[in-house]
Amino acid sequence: MPNSLQSNQTPLSLLLILIILSLGTYLIVPVILMSLGVEILGISLEEFMRKIGMENPEPQGQLVLILVQGASSVLSFIVVPAFFVKKYEASSLSSYFHSRWINTNAIVLTLGLTLSLMVVNSLLIEWNMNVKFPESLASSFDRMEEQGRLMTEYLTDFYSLPYFLMVLVVVAVVPAIGEELLFRGLIQKYLQHIWNNPHLAIWATAIFFSAFHMQFYGFVPRMVLGAFFGYLFYYSGNLWYASVAHFVNNGFTLVMIYLFQQGIVEFDIEGTESVSIWPTLVFAIIGAVLFVLFKKQFHITDNLKNE
Repeated sequence: MPNSLQSNQTPLSLLLILIILSLGTYLIVPVILMSLGVEILGISLEEFMRKIGMENPEPQGQLVLILVQGASSVLSFIVVPAFFVKKYEASSLSSYFHSRWINTNAIVLTLGLTLSLMVVNSLLIEWNMNVKFPESLASSFDRMEEQGRLMTEYLTDFYSLPYFLMVLVVVAVVPAIGEELLFRGLIQKYLQHIWNNPHLAIWATAIFFSAFHMQFYGFVPRMVLGAFFGYLFYYSGNLWYASVAHFVNNGFTLVMIYLFQQGIVEFDIEGTESVSIWPTLVFAIIGAVLFVLFKKQFHITDNLKNE
């Protein structure tokens, strides 16, 4: 973890600047790019949005949407944070992604941990989907959930291998780098400076990370996932481990969807059937053991001591 804040501004003011710059970009850029995209397609934005959710999506529309999402994510989660790090920390992204410090054993443990958590999280996903929210919130949450579902189905109707690879880059590679840099590398770090409590910072960042995705029927499992990424970064001091875990979590699902659509596998990962309790407990124990082994790979036991 970078050791100091180079700016004379307080951590809180820097955190606010970062959030305004990054999330402001994420809100504004898609509107501009989508307007350009539908102009190229020769249709109105309303007509384009109506086509989302329809069967047999048009490849041109899918390309526009995935390119808009990719460009917005790169600008918001990589370019803006990189600018922020250079301007306010007088540093570079290499201070967060230490390529020379990668521990092969820790990478293997990270892979096992991520797959174990995906199994355990399946129970949380099922539970969270059945949570009964107050009526005043339920209608809004249902609408956001339905919009997210339609968008996901629209983008993951893989009509060709090149398109699948494009989606894999936008949905798995870019978030693995960009979201980890923004949420774990920067937001978590600044909260840790403000509160002087790494665990509070990790969980607060995880809550913010989950809320950012605006899908509350998956809020708890995504929060747990965010905390998992946060602890990988905290104990290793290197964002590559959190990025690898993030990529595996997103990429594995996409690969399984693609293989199912191609008829290569029969298991539908998007199905509603969850893993039973006993295999989940076994994977929970395996994950706990792997996490202890992961921590032992590093001498960093409290990153606050290094700041």
